[in-house]
Amino acid sequence: MPEGIGYSSAQALSQSTVLPQNERMAEKAEAVRTRQGEAVAEIVGRQAQFSSSRAETLARQAEQLENRVETRNDQNGLGNRVNLVV
Repeated sequence: MPEGIGYSSAQALSQSTVLPQNERMAEKAEAVRTRQGEAVAEIVGRQAQFSSSRAETLARQAEQLENRVETRNDQNGLGNRVNLVV
């Protein structure tokens, strides 16, 4: 009995309620960490998707530029391919 060793009944009661409060706080903290982790994962996923989309866009633009260069080279005619020496 706690009263027999120098504790009042109020102290004994409060000590018995401390453990569940600590457990509730730990559960709340874990829930907060879980939500934060999920939010970070979502942000990282969005950034990865953005980076992937950006890379695809840049690849398309590079291909378009290469096609333009090839088209211009084709329009130069035979002058660059035939050596006409008189």
